[in-house]
Order: sequence, then structure tokens, then C-alpha cells
Amino acid sequence: MLVYLLLMPQFARFVLKEVAIMFKKFYFLFFFILIIPFPLFAGELVLEYNFTSDIGNQVLDTSGNELNGTVQGSGKTHVGAGFSGKGLRLNGIDNFVLVPDHPLFDFSHYTLMAWAKFKPNEWDREEIMEKAGSFWMNIRQDTRKVRVGGYFGGCGNQQYYFKLDSDGAVPIDTWTHLAVTYDGIILRIYINGILSGKSAVPVPGPVCVNIEPLAVGSKHRIIPPPQSAAYFWGNMDSIRIFNVAFPAWRIKQQMNK
Repeated sequence: MLVYLLLMPQFARFVLKEVAIMFKKFYFLFFFILIIPFPLFAGELVLEYNFTSDIGNQVLDTSGNELNGTVQGSGKTHVGAGFSGKGLRLNGIDNFVLVPDHPLFDFSHYTLMAWAKFKPNEWDREEIMEKAGSFWMNIRQDTRKVRVGGYFGGCGNQQYYFKLDSDGAVPIDTWTHLAVTYDGIILRIYINGILSGKSAVPVPGPVCVNIEPLAVGSKHRIIPPPQSAAYFWGNMDSIRIFNVAFPAWRIKQQMNK
């Protein structure tokens, strides 16, 4: 027993010494495994509409940022069938969700995503979401492809304007997950979690910062000349905006969330 007690401190010192040596040799692995993934892939959820607890024509933001929207236009209700449970129903005539401008929309990287089930209408495109003069994602009527774009590196001038169309088309009246990411250099489009196009040339930022509101389901510009157009006809669900560009595996993760 006495020998055991005498040897215990020496053994403890030996173990601590070995642990210190191992940490010194491989501390960079601990850094990348335990620290790096969080800022790279966690991202901050800016806005989330799940349409589970809306009140009247108010669409409640479940991200915690209280970026609530209000359904504009005619119709007694905006609640319809969602991809899972309730969703947003828009008439393609004058309905859209209006979200006031907020500093949280002034990001340099982003991921925009939504489940959408669209029907063709008279407009040349149907907007999923747009902050006029900053960023947008829509479905083209002629090709049924996803078009994304915005103003990068400046505002207003055409030299800052950039657009990108998806490789694949969006099926009519079918639930489809649409997403776009911008990492400060490259725009990427995802359809049902699969990459469907990326910018072939660098698109250097930052994203244009302005006072325009966010519109879900239409184009809505307030800076003169004001304009409302490109109304979405159909249903949407799980609308989310992040201030980071997600990799493909995170897009798929969010699809199934």
C-alpha cells in the first residue's frame, strides 16, 4: 500500500507529461476539428418562415430576429398546404409578403432557400424572393429555370449587375427545393440539393446595401420609380435566409429539416 501511494504522484506526472506532448504535436488537429467547423458551417439564421403560427395576414419569423412580414394584396387567407404541414399560398395577381428593410439583410455572403410549388402565369418570371437592387431568386416562365442575381461591388450601375440561370428546369406544380449561395466570389444554384449552375467568372462583392424591403413572392421596389411585379402563383414553405454561403451538404440538411 505504501509503495502504491509513493508511485501514484509519479504516474500522474508521467500521464500529464505525455498528454502535454501529444497536445503540442497535434494541437492543430484539435483546432480544426473542434473550432473551425463552427464559424465555417454554423452560420447565422437571419430569417425563417415555417408558417406554423402565423396570425391573420402576419407571417411570423421563427429565427428569433422578429423579421415578421405582412401579406399584401387581395384574398382572405394566405395559409395553404406546405411541403410539410402548413405553407404560404399566393395568388399570382397581387399577393406577396412584405418584410421591412433591416440591417440584418446587409450581408456580404448569403444562402437563400425555399420549397416552392409554382404554376405559370402572365408574368415573365415569378419571384421567390427579392430585395430590389440587392439580391433575388426567381423562376423564369420561358425556360422554367431558376435565375439568381443582384448587384455586387456597388449599387445601381449596370457594371455591378450580375445574373445566373440554373442548368436544370423547375417542374410545374411540383414541390421543389430551390437555393442560391453567394460566398463573396461565386454564385451557386441548387435544385433539390443538387448543384445546378455556378458563375463561371468571379463576382466580387460586397452585395449592394440599400433601403429596399424584402419581398417574398414578388418584385417590390420603393426607390423611384416604384414597381410591383413578377407575382408568384402557388405555394411556398420553409423560407430561410442565412448570412453565410452553405456547402452542398448543408443545403441538403436544411432541405430535410
